[in-house]
Amino acid sequence: PDFATRCTEMAVTFGFTGSPHIDKQNCGPFYGLALGDFAEGTGQVCVECSARVLATVDTKNRLGRIDGRYPHWVMPYDADEERFSLIYYETGGKFVAPGPADLVSRLETLELEFGA
Repeated sequence: PDFATRCTEMAVTFGFTGSPHIDKQNCGPFYGLALGDFAEGTGQVCVECSARVLATVDTKNRLGRIDGRYPHWVMPYDADEERFSLIYYETGGKFVAPGPADLVSRLETLELEFGA
């Protein structure tokens, strides 16, 4: 995939939970994949599109494209269940200006399924 040629960094996490944050060092959107036995409908990435609009991106067993330069966090999931994530991002390349804060241009779940 095209993003793989641009990514300069990769984060691997296990059991990550965090408060809303912005990835100030990113040059553009990141790509995230979550794996594990955590329940469907939990552990999604939540993104603040505007002061009144939140969007969730389900990255369980699929790759999601998210602009981490907007406030985002991982939604709650059962701490007794496993959740791993792989995050691919770019910090040293050409800066890509954030697009408008709407779902079509900012949040795009890629149709790549990983296992069943």
